[in-house]
Parts: sequence; structure tokens; C-alpha cells
Amino acid sequence: MQEYNDQTICALATAVGGALAVIRLSGPLALDTARKLWRGHGTLDKTHARRMMLGALHDENGRSIDQSCLAVYFPGPDSYTGEDVVELHGHGGALPMRRALEALLRLGLRTALPGEFTRRAFLNGKLDLTQAEAVAEVISAESDAALALANRQLAGELGTAVEELRTRTQALLAEVESHLDFPDEELDWQSPEWLARETAELQLRLRALAATRREGEVLREGVSLVIAGAPNVGKSSLLNRLLGRDRAIVSATPGTTRDTVEAELVVHGIPLHLVDTAGIRESKDAIETDGMARARNAVASADLVLWLTEAVGENVLPWPEWAHRGAVLQVENKCDLGTSTSTGDIIRISAKTGEGLDILADAIEEAILGQRGLATGTLAVSARHAALLVDACTRLTEATPLLAAQEWELAAIPLRGALNALGEITGQTAAPDLLDTIFHRFCIGK
Repeated sequence: MQEYNDQTICALATAVGGALAVIRLSGPLALDTARKLWRGHGTLDKTHARRMMLGALHDENGRSIDQSCLAVYFPGPDSYTGEDVVELHGHGGALPMRRALEALLRLGLRTALPGEFTRRAFLNGKLDLTQAEAVAEVISAESDAALALANRQLAGELGTAVEELRTRTQALLAEVESHLDFPDEELDWQSPEWLARETAELQLRLRALAATRREGEVLREGVSLVIAGAPNVGKSSLLNRLLGRDRAIVSATPGTTRDTVEAELVVHGIPLHLVDTAGIRESKDAIETDGMARARNAVASADLVLWLTEAVGENVLPWPEWAHRGAVLQVENKCDLGTSTSTGDIIRISAKTGEGLDILADAIEEAILGQRGLATGTLAVSARHAALLVDACTRLTEATPLLAAQEWELAAIPLRGALNALGEITGQTAAPDLLDTIFHRFCIGK
């Protein structure tokens, strides 16, 4: 994207239809343009910076837009974007703010692109790229754990960790380049042992940070969990029990669930996308058959499958070994009705009484993460970060034997590659196309 930092942008920074609406302006003309529309007892200027001022909004011809509007001025560079920023806070109806935006555009401002306010904050050094990404993650967080992770990243913890690794890699490269620049000098070179130890430790740190990708994906994106099994084993009852409300119809009549029933839930900090499916049995009913086909498709694409049977009765359909990409947990319902004769690694529950659901929640967590408990005190990287961390680690692996052989010119090549990969994480070496991809995921106004 071509940069327009000399242009002043504006956009609605709040969702349409709320009690309040906020228009954000950023750029060199933000203050002068806002003054043309907003009038109050005080004056929008540096003497009233960062103060909420009460006034009224008018268009450029003096026609009233909003009689009770607050305005606040944030002088650059000490603002969110690093530029002059003005926010106009008015009533939340769609029409007043639309009229105000139309007036701003007529006065020469342009509508901000998706994520452009945060992009300007990044370009002006207010945030590194990991912090900029975290802004969107705070907004989209679906669990307390996801929000905590996003806030740690927004506070700069990931950027600081990566920058430390980048600084150490840069020191390695500086050592190599000093050998190239002063080959005949007797300088205080680092020992071969130090070079080997430093590259090994950096690789260890990079691999450890990249390994947190799975936890990061789970917290940021959630997990699809499908409940499947024969009719009347309690699939819909289990869904309702987990949700704490009646989301799916429960009936003794087989085949009640014909289509998938979906809902959202957080278990042990993990956002789950729950899918209840049609019961699996022999049937000539076309609609029921189609529902069972959808159940099979849901199982195939799920991150985790709960295959449900019952402790007593005839609905003990074994797991049919369908194609699946996620783990399968064997769950036996209705343990409150009698003693089970099943053997093997089966989780026994009662959707009616809630018995065993805590054990099921623990099993879900372990199946998803491969461990019990989210590591809430540590960082968890995204797929983009992990790929670049692995790339940097690979480059250091390539450099290790070259450093040992004192092949300085050859060793410098992978070290520069590692440095570039780490710089892409925090943004020092990020290409414009990458920035476009990241910021276009944002809402307009953010």
C-alpha cells in the first residue's frame, strides 16, 4: 500500500447502533478540520489537550448535526498514531455520525483504510508489529485466556523476547563481519567455543518459542468439537448440559436431530465450537440420511470428536473408524442409570446429572493441547511468528558448521537470513505486502 502519512484520515471507530459513537481523525489537518465542525465553550488546542470538551457538531455550512458532542485532541507524537488525533464523541444513531463523516470528507479528509490507524502507529514507532497484531487479537478474544495472551503481546512481551534473540543474532553476525573486515588484525575475537555455545542456545530458544504455536492457535482461533454417536445416546442432552441452557431439542423419538446444531463454549480457557450431529443408524428417510452424511463430514473436519454411547441399553454403536483429522474421545453417557460393562479407555458421564463432566473437560483439554493446563504465564506465538522462528533456527543450524570451520563469508549469509526472519516478526524488515495482509484484517476505524 502506498503510504499517505501527509493525508488526514477519518473513520467511525465504534460499531453502528450503540448508545455512543466515536469518529477518529488522524493526520496534519485533524485539528483544523475538527474545529470547523465542532464548537464549544472551550477551544480545541494544545492548552486543552487530552481534555473532553463539551460542544455541538455542525456541518461546514453551519447546519446542526449533534447538539451534545464531546471532542478531545491528542497532539502528536504523543498520541495513538503518533500524529495529531482528534476524537468526536456523539450520539450513537447512524444518521448523525454519517452526516459528520460526510462533512469531514467534503473538507478534504479521506476515509481510513482497514487498520490504518494502527498501521500509522506502527509506522511512526508507537507499536512494533507484534503489538499491532495484538490490537486485533484483543478485539477478537473469545476467552479470558485469549484476552490475557493478547494483552501480554500488546504490552510488548513477545516483541521484547524476539528483539533479545535478534540482538544476540546481530552480535554473532557482527563477530563474523569483523573477521571479514579485519582478517589480518589481532583483535579480541570470541572463542570458537563461545560461537558454538551461542548458536546452540539461540536455536534452543527459537525452537521453544516456536513450539508455543499450538497453544496460540487454540487460544486465538478456538477448536471445533463434534458430538457424534447413535440416536438417543444423549448427544443433544450433553450439548445442553455443557452450555447450561437448552440449545438443542431433546426427545425420546429417534432421529430428532436432522441437521448439525452449533454453539460456542469456553472450557478451561479454550474456546470451543460445539457441533451436535444427527444420530447414526440404518434409515431409509432421505432427510435423516442427509443429516447422517453431514455428521460424517463434521467428524472428518473436527479438531476433536466425542463419540458417545450409553452405559445401559442398546445404543452401544462402536466407533466406526471414520476418516478424521482430530483426536477421538470415547464417552459413555447415562452412567447414572446403572453399572457399565464397557472396558477400555472410556470417559463415563451423565448428561442428566452432570456426573463426570469435570473429567470430560480435563480430557478435552489434554486431547487438544497434549497437556493439562494452559501455560498462562508464557507467550504463545501465532502461525506467522512460528514460521519465522523456525526459519531463523534453520539458518542458525546452517551457520553452525561454517562458524566452526571459520568460513566467515559463507557463515554470514545464513546469519543475515536469521536476522531478517526475526526482523519480520517485529516489523523491522517486514515488506509492504506483508503489512497489507496484516492490517487489512482489521476493521475500519482501528
